[in-house]
Amino acid sequence: MKLKSQNSKAKILVVLTLGFVISAPLVALGQGAIDPAFNPSLLIPDEAFADVGTFGSAAGIQKFFEQHNSLLADTSQDFLLKLKEPDTLTKVALEDPSPNLGRLRTASELIYDASVSKGLNPQVMLVMLQKEQSLILGNFNGNSLQNRLDRALGFGCPDYEGCGEIFLGFYRQLFGSFDSSGSRWLGAAASLMKSFRTEVGGVRVGRGPGVDASSQTFGRPIARTARKGDTIILDNTLGGFDNVAATQSLSLGNFATAALYRYTPHVFNGNYNFWRYYSLWFKYPNGTVIQLVGDPNFYVIDNGAKRPFSQFVATQRKINTNNVISVSQTEFDSYISEKPMPPLDSTLIKGDVSPAVYLIEDTKKHAISYPVFVQRKFSFANVVTLPQAEVDSYETGSFVAPVDGTLITGETDLTVYLVDAGLKRPISYEVFVARKFSFAKLMKLTDAEVLGIPSGQFVYPPESISISLKGDTGIFWFKNGQKQFVSAFVFQQRSVGNFPRLMIGAEEFNQIPTGVPFPPKDGTVLKGDQSTAIYKVENGVLSMFTAVSYKKARYPKATILPQAEVEAYEKGNVIP
Repeated sequence: MKLKSQNSKAKILVVLTLGFVISAPLVALGQGAIDPAFNPSLLIPDEAFADVGTFGSAAGIQKFFEQHNSLLADTSQDFLLKLKEPDTLTKVALEDPSPNLGRLRTASELIYDASVSKGLNPQVMLVMLQKEQSLILGNFNGNSLQNRLDRALGFGCPDYEGCGEIFLGFYRQLFGSFDSSGSRWLGAAASLMKSFRTEVGGVRVGRGPGVDASSQTFGRPIARTARKGDTIILDNTLGGFDNVAATQSLSLGNFATAALYRYTPHVFNGNYNFWRYYSLWFKYPNGTVIQLVGDPNFYVIDNGAKRPFSQFVATQRKINTNNVISVSQTEFDSYISEKPMPPLDSTLIKGDVSPAVYLIEDTKKHAISYPVFVQRKFSFANVVTLPQAEVDSYETGSFVAPVDGTLITGETDLTVYLVDAGLKRPISYEVFVARKFSFAKLMKLTDAEVLGIPSGQFVYPPESISISLKGDTGIFWFKNGQKQFVSAFVFQQRSVGNFPRLMIGAEEFNQIPTGVPFPPKDGTVLKGDQSTAIYKVENGVLSMFTAVSYKKARYPKATILPQAEVEAYEKGNVIP
């Protein structure tokens, strides 16, 4: 592959000739004859290469991983740490579109963000992950897994050298990195699209591999960069396929093909394996209708899976059934069978037998109770009645939740919850009263419906109130979503006793994050009983006097507090 470095002004600094990584399972895939349908000059259509809508969202990629039992489907915290997502400032500098989530992203989310933000079809990234390190179908663990994740896309890994240290890590393979001088280097997604879109003098030419004066990718010195339409000569990796020549001449048939040969300057096994996996999983674009020879049923292709569909769905989704592709049993079986294609999101449906009404969201049907149906101002006039068997065939999701801010309870579970961001958050009686909620506004739902709404943390007390753990004498100040311990001195000085005080249970108390202790009032001068350092409270933090600044302040008298209390407060700058 090729690699590009940028500084902060986005100027090209260096171009290095790099190669691809051959994974043993890939060789096994192609043992024997070369597929006669393979055209080395046209690996993937340009429109497919830049189709960012193939999966719709990261959830579509996650589903693909799960369908193929990929190790990348793992969403455990331990696995996410292996992806080596960096700090927020680094992500911002690398133009990551989601740098501030406050949590680690899954492999699906990282792939989706990196690809779509640069205009690249995420399907291309999935094929590259398999081609380079067998991360879709392979099964690895321990150091082997970490090594493959670190080199997931073979980016920065020359044919005859080790991988560049700055690119090691699943995240950096996708998004890029910085070298020791602070220069930015593009990752796989941006590099592929750079090659795909390259212009010279305002004319789009594409960017293929570097070649010598004889148009050889393996010759030296490099004389020029190949473009779309050029005929070039590449060398091959021998073994695994019948009748593979050591070198091969081909023309770069489109911009996508030029970009892929720049990334991996070989036909065998690199780009042949790219074509094999892309054809296996994504040969037909989403929305293509196929039919098994001799079978009257139609199926629509959806990200490498085949899905049956009804006439209603065909009409609503504008699926073209006039251009059906007949396929053999072998080709038909190569596509994973998925549940029937549902109606469009936001469609209200019911069966012709059961009165249950569902809302289609995220390709699943979600049951709606009558109270929620009325609250969300749905209309029965918009409910589409379908054959019961069709409704039953759609994948079932959770109940449709009430709107945020709704107070709910169940039939036998009398816990009161607040719906917030789609989660049900339990409310203690003390907080219910303190927040002035009303039982008159309580919506009663079935236990199954309440159980089906994902759970969140306890609803927090109102701001600027004192709280204590039931059975404990300690007092905390609640502000900005945190509990701050209140010392006896601060309790008296700030008149905390004049504010409402809530006694709450251990589970609720422990869910509230603990901040630094509640500081004395601004302007307070204090010191610890074990140290000579004297501080002044400014903007809620302790700023230390120097001998000069203390004299300048005319030696204000310091309140002496336990040393441990002084040490616990947040410290600011030294007073000059």
